[in-house]
Parts: sequence; structure tokens; C-alpha cells
Amino acid sequence: MTTAVNPVVAVIGYTGDVGTCLLTAMERINLKPFALVRSKTMQLSDGQDVPVDYGLLSDRLLEASKSCGGVAIVADVTASSAVQAQYKEWLSRGISVVAANKGIFAGPEAAYRDLLAAASSPPVARLLHETTVGAGLPVLGTLGDLKASSHSIVSVEGILSGTLAFVLGAVAGGKTSLSEAVREAKELGYTEPDPRDDLNGMDVARKAVILARVAGMGGVELGGLSIESLVPEQLRDVSVDEFLAGLGAYDASFAERVAGVERTGGRLHYAAKVDVEAGKVDVGPLAVEASHPFNNAGPDNMVAITTNYYSRPLVVQGAGAGGDVTATGVLADILRCTH
Repeated sequence: MTTAVNPVVAVIGYTGDVGTCLLTAMERINLKPFALVRSKTMQLSDGQDVPVDYGLLSDRLLEASKSCGGVAIVADVTASSAVQAQYKEWLSRGISVVAANKGIFAGPEAAYRDLLAAASSPPVARLLHETTVGAGLPVLGTLGDLKASSHSIVSVEGILSGTLAFVLGAVAGGKTSLSEAVREAKELGYTEPDPRDDLNGMDVARKAVILARVAGMGGVELGGLSIESLVPEQLRDVSVDEFLAGLGAYDASFAERVAGVERTGGRLHYAAKVDVEAGKVDVGPLAVEASHPFNNAGPDNMVAITTNYYSRPLVVQGAGAGGDVTATGVLADILRCTH
């Protein structure tokens, strides 16, 4: 690894949950941000609020990094597509980008490839987005390291939603019904205000697209995935209250599906499966045998990577959400940019 250089960091979205946690984490290692940016104003090194001007921000970052022999880095912890629209320009100017928002990385492949090309063209910059899958878990970096060290990725399987892990865990063994599990998850604050935003599997699907692309698959688009929603078709366009009231009508059929898998000694998990060899990505309830690592995941996120050398999967497991773990994952990416 090359010698580290000084990071000159602009944090975009510093007032949000992840942003405030990131500033705290940076303070713990004595890393002071060069610039703080929110939706309409920004503070540069002089601490004065001025209107957001990404051109000015870029100029000042590059000037500061040149003067100290450091590296210019933008850390974006917003969910803003407007900020993501700046990535290509930053990368083309040699400003590294660290991102926590799945948007552009799970969007059209052509746009994603354009970013990779911009990062690799002189002046070379880094484009890192570890926290777009599994918060602070070292999933994407591990995949990248395996590929770089001559592994051929065979498959990547992931439990990537804490909400769906809770629901599927609750119905296992007939402990409770699907509708009761969803209601309990909502009451505990594990779901979005509309639980269908979790149960439809789209968040897992976006992460699956990112995993597939980092694993080396081409031609993967969100619209082309096989995604099985846990939201019955008849309940997709009703109110939240009507959805919760009507879900019980599907308890028996889902319980039988779970029991059918368990009668063979397996378990049912909501997961993404990226089959690199077959060129296929599936998202939905996945039946696995008793020995599968998923059966030990509990409430955690878990990713199991099979390669030509790891016939028994390499497993990454831990909390897949939360401000602190996401922020430390972003900080780890910032530090990688300095090498």
C-alpha cells in the first residue's frame, strides 16, 4: 500500500443522522473537515456560510489539497440525486468521491460505467461506496479485494434487510403469522411508515444490483431483476390501514410455504442471490438447507461469498443499518482515498 497523504474533505449532508455521526467519528481521529455543505449553504475553511456553489467548492478543495500535498475528497451522506449529478465532474477533476446513497450505483448501468471511467482517467480519483450495501460491513471492499487477488466470484448471497429478517424470523417455526409479524415490526419502528416499502423488496433489489456489478457482472439493470414482493397484488394500491387489515387473509398460504421448506430441514429467508456464473440475479424468499450460514444470521445483515477458492462461503455479518456504523464505514472509505 502506498503512503497515506492528508485528506482534504468536504462533507455534504453534515446535519443529517449519518452526517452528524460522521463528524463525531472524524473528531475522534482528529480529522477536521475542510468544508461542510448542506442543501443551500456551505462553510469552507473560514467558517463563513455562503450559498452552495459546487464549482467554487471544487476549486477550493483542489487548491487546499495541492498546497498541503493531500487528496481532495467529497463525502456525500445525503439522499440527493442533485448531489450525485456532480460526481462525474468531481471525479474528472481528480476529486475522490465517497458515497452512502445507493441511487446512482443501482441506476442505469451506463451512468455507473461513466463514473468508473471518470475515476480511472487522469487525474485519477477514487470512487468508493462501501456503505451502499450493509452500512459499515466490509462487503464491497471484500468483493473487490477477492477479485483483485485472482478469485473468480461464483455467487454472492445476502440478507440485506433487517426488517425482512425480523419478519421471516418471526414466522419461522410457526411462531407467529405474517400479518402479526409485519404489525409488530411496524410498532417497533423497524419498518418504513408504509411497511410495503420494505416488503416489496426494492431496497434489497437495489443492493443486489450493486453487489452484482461489483462482483463483475455486466448488463444488470434493476428493471430486469426477478423480484418477488411480499405484498399481495390486491393490497398494493390500498391505504396503509387497509393493507394491514387485509394482510391476514394471506397468513395461511405463507405459513404453509414456510412449513413446506422447514419440513425438509431448511429455512426461508428474504435474500438476494447473485449467481455470477449463471448471469442471474434473484430477490425474494430463498429456501436454504440447514447448514447454510443464513440460519445463524439472527437480526443481522449477512453476505455469503462463494469463489473458486472459497467453496465454503466467506461470510460477512453484522448490523446493516444505523448512523454510527454507516458513518464509520464512510470514514473508512475516506481513509482509503488517502492511499
